Amino acid sequence: MTATVRLAAIFHRSLARRAASKLGEAQRPEVEDLVRHTRRLTPAAVHFLYKDVGDADLAETRRQLERAGSPAPTSVYTGAHDPRWLRDGLREVLNSLDWGDENVGSVVTVLPHDVRRSLELARLALRSAWPEAWSEHNTLVEYLVFVQGPVRSATLQSTFGAIYAELQEAGDPLRMFELLLHETAHHALSLREQFTRFIDNPDALGTHALRPDPRPLRGVLHAAFVMCRIAEGLRRYEHSHPAGGPLDGCPVSERRTFALQSLQAALTLLNESAQWTEDGLVLKAALETCARREAADLEVRS
Repeated sequence: MTATVRLAAIFHRSLARRAASKLGEAQRPEVEDLVRHTRRLTPAAVHFLYKDVGDADLAETRRQLERAGSPAPTSVYTGAHDPRWLRDGLREVLNSLDWGDENVGSVVTVLPHDVRRSLELARLALRSAWPEAWSEHNTLVEYLVFVQGPVRSATLQSTFGAIYAELQEAGDPLRMFELLLHETAHHALSLREQFTRFIDNPDALGTHALRPDPRPLRGVLHAAFVMCRIAEGLRRYEHSHPAGGPLDGCPVSERRTFALQSLQAALTLLNESAQWTEDGLVLKAALETCARREAADLEVRS
């Protein structure tokens, strides 16, 4: 967790310096102190910098950097439905799923009771079972953006700090618990990818349990990382709540088995096809350790 906080601060400060560089030379000194204290830019600010949309404005840059100095815990997005970052982000998610019509998805800012209850239970489960993962979630993610449409869940580098989640599936507490772990894991690995490479052939194609269509090996690596986090999170939950808890009545053990099998399948493909870097070998070893640990624990519990 300490490494995540440090890397996140470096990443966001680098983006803040890029924002300052877009200002006129005479204006930059007015935001230098804010750049030094940046901790987490909003998804809107990240989108502005990644997509290079619009002209730099001193007042808006100052406002964004002031917000970036004291980030709040993750919250449900309840703002306007049409800011540029959100429209572009949802369009990018839908395009990644081969939905050409952006009208098939829409942002929901008033959650149904079952989704609000599901989120409450999932947050309680994560906070109680794995405090470090809960802290990482609140460090990296600013908004949960709920969507009506064929999305399931997604994270984008261009709107880093936002998780897109399909509304209907989010009504199940266990699925919501997995979603929090899943998309925070994507954030954590994407953050590390800003500083290093894990495989030298990330664009070579392969398949994995989460996306049966051929995907770049980078996606397979993300699937392995995500499934490791989900398997560990579910194990920690079962150990923390042996007599029931926020996810009582949910098929936690079945989902643990699925997560482990998916992790093992992704690792098999990566070991067959990936050209690992030095840092990649370290990550590979950690994922293999995770797989062995989770398999051993499931065997003991069976």
